[in-house]
Amino acid sequence: MRLYAFLAVVAGFTACRNPRRMGEELFPPPPTRTDTLTLLQVSQRFLPPPETRNAPFVFIGQTTDTFVGTWSAAWATQFSLGGQNVRFITEQLLAVDSVVLELFFASSYGNIGTPLRVRVSRLTQPLLPGAPYPADAIFSTDGQSLVLAGRDSLSYTTFAPGVRRFLLDTALGRQILTLPPSSLTSEAAFQAAFPGLYVEAEPFQASENGAVYTLLPRSPLTVLRIYYRELIQGREAPQRYDFFVTDSATWACRLSRGVVGPVPLRDQLEADPQLWGQRLLVAGGWPVGIRFQVAGWERLARRPVLSAQLVWPSDSASLSGFSPLYPRPGSLVLYADTSEEVATASWGFGDFFGNEVRWNLTQPVQEIALGRRSPPAWLYVWPAGRTYTVQRWVAAGLNSATPPYLVVTSAEP
Repeated sequence: MRLYAFLAVVAGFTACRNPRRMGEELFPPPPTRTDTLTLLQVSQRFLPPPETRNAPFVFIGQTTDTFVGTWSAAWATQFSLGGQNVRFITEQLLAVDSVVLELFFASSYGNIGTPLRVRVSRLTQPLLPGAPYPADAIFSTDGQSLVLAGRDSLSYTTFAPGVRRFLLDTALGRQILTLPPSSLTSEAAFQAAFPGLYVEAEPFQASENGAVYTLLPRSPLTVLRIYYRELIQGREAPQRYDFFVTDSATWACRLSRGVVGPVPLRDQLEADPQLWGQRLLVAGGWPVGIRFQVAGWERLARRPVLSAQLVWPSDSASLSGFSPLYPRPGSLVLYADTSEEVATASWGFGDFFGNEVRWNLTQPVQEIALGRRSPPAWLYVWPAGRTYTVQRWVAAGLNSATPPYLVVTSAEP
């Protein structure tokens, strides 16, 4: 009986044990410690207008952002001929039926319901493949819009990525189709004869606030099409020729920033560094970022790091400035020791959780604790794709009620 009783007790004890915790009596988990590292020397970084030559994303449109100011954007581009010694007409051009500029819009920022008037004019000077084109560059045009009356409006009820078509004056098609053969011998000859187009958009009413749209120049859906008819062996034949933006073309974006009405936060911060203790700005377009240092790395020496997380709250007073039309960035990127977007300096992307951004920094912090990596002299926060987005975020400063911090959980050695 005693043997049966002993076995019953052992069976009951075994049934109650959690198999995932098997062996903890012999190898208990090590005690842990949590350190909160403080941030120091937090400051704003204002970069000059970025290089936009052959950028993968460009902008057109106009909008006023209370945090950044008024953005006005336009796109200057050449078109590719599509070969050498091209011949558009074999015998005789009868008519140009239509000229269509199709643009692929990938995203929007601002009041998409406000109609913008789209203007497309001829460039009067060729773009140079090796020349720098910063965002504040100025392009020469003939000043005459080619978009047909009544077909120049750009607005959305609900934005969705896709193509918008704009009918242009058929005189542009006739100009291109009747170029002399010497202008069609190469891409360079064609682009010298036809420098390209300048595309811009602004509200019909100056008092209205519009939107800035992101355009993909190299998308196969961004194209200049000419529909025409020619006489071939005595018969009328409909024809079409497509001009795309490829690597043999040069393009650039003009993104200018101004101040209309109250002084935007960006200019306040640039003029008064005392504000940096309360709030900070992270913005794309003309990039604005945050630079800071971290104190207390020596407390982690030779410790096995279990988790490390940088937590940066939003500025509570600025939350009302975000909306579906003016959203904050999808994510923010953290870089070490440089203000450039260098892959080897990246510490990863931070995502929003409620009104704060969190970066998982376990791996780089572990390498610092083990002496495999030197602590960074500086860390930088930028919006992901900072040159190709005009989104922005207002962060809390060190003097805010909820300042940023780096929290590290490590095991006792």
